Amino acid sequence: MSNSTIYVDTPSLLQTACDDMASCHVLCLDTEFHRESTYYAEFALLQIYGSGQCWIVDPIAIDNLTKLWDVLRSHDILKVFHAGRQDIEIFVKESGSVPTPLFDTQVAAALLGYGQQVGFGNLVQNITKKALPKGESFTNWKARPLTPKQLTYAADDVIWLMPVYQHLQERLEATGRTDWLAEEQSVLTNPATYDNDEASVFWRVKGVTKLKGKHLATLRELAAWRERAAKTRDIPRRRMLSDEALLEIARRDKLNTETMQRMRGINAGFIKRFGEEIIHVWQRGMDTDEADWPKQQARRHNHAGTDLRLEMLDTLVRLKAEEGEIASSILANKSELSKLASWGYRCKEEPPEVSCLHGWRYELVGHDLLRLLRGEICLHLNPQTGLPVISRFNDKYIA
Repeated sequence: MSNSTIYVDTPSLLQTACDDMASCHVLCLDTEFHRESTYYAEFALLQIYGSGQCWIVDPIAIDNLTKLWDVLRSHDILKVFHAGRQDIEIFVKESGSVPTPLFDTQVAAALLGYGQQVGFGNLVQNITKKALPKGESFTNWKARPLTPKQLTYAADDVIWLMPVYQHLQERLEATGRTDWLAEEQSVLTNPATYDNDEASVFWRVKGVTKLKGKHLATLRELAAWRERAAKTRDIPRRRMLSDEALLEIARRDKLNTETMQRMRGINAGFIKRFGEEIIHVWQRGMDTDEADWPKQQARRHNHAGTDLRLEMLDTLVRLKAEEGEIASSILANKSELSKLASWGYRCKEEPPEVSCLHGWRYELVGHDLLRLLRGEICLHLNPQTGLPVISRFNDKYIA
């Protein structure tokens, strides 16, 4: 591919680049960042490609990128990413908004049978037959000056994103799946996705399923405190306090500084600085009214035949996936199918809240999953091919 690359590291170069970008209908974007020692991503580089031109913008050299964010907020420009959640998170933090409209090639590829989380390099090679170099995967993007090899590697991430996008867009249109993409990207385009809700982060604590009642309410308070403290100090939340220590504190019926001193993973310096505050937060959690205790998801009983129903549901999903040329895990994962298999014991209550019973998934597979559980359709072997097929339930297939 014949393209030119401009390294943008001054306000005047940025102004010229923004003027040129503003005339593009599609821009491919990628970022380079580090997150090993901070809560927020350390924004190190922004690559943009459109209309045969690649711009590599240096946010370390340029303090004010307001003009660029204004361009990227334009609803007349489609912004293309690959696995863009972390990139978009940087945009939201730096610009205050999600860069819509957007197109995520990893999401689109999953809807077209390339696998649920296909890597960019594999997708480029599959679609364009171009093998991208991998030598700069773990480079230090904050170091200056950047080497020509680094700049080439960074530029390739957006230059080759364009033909991938074009190919996937054409296939989505040809298969009638463009609406599917919009549905799948609803999480990416929702600004709330990039807010770490302090009241719910406790569900992501390793070992959360071990607690219940007031101890789970206490973990909620402690995890929220840790989130606020990590944000304020811009350090990783687990560097503030590990999940293991958080869980150990939450499960205690009594807590004081002497108790914390005997816990692994909590040093004397932390206790001296935050001990009284932790005790106050712990006590607030323990004092939570029972009506406000968070509740773990109820375990489902494994009624007779549940495992067999699960196997049948899984077979139906795989048949639909093969028919639709799409990864079966995209349609329904094992957790969702397990919930349906347990619910299918009686089928009298409302079905469980699972994604395969909504939107395009319902049309493709969800409706038939319910019909199978209700005995309205069945699976049987085609006597000629020996492969499972789906048929309406009738006397012919009753054993």
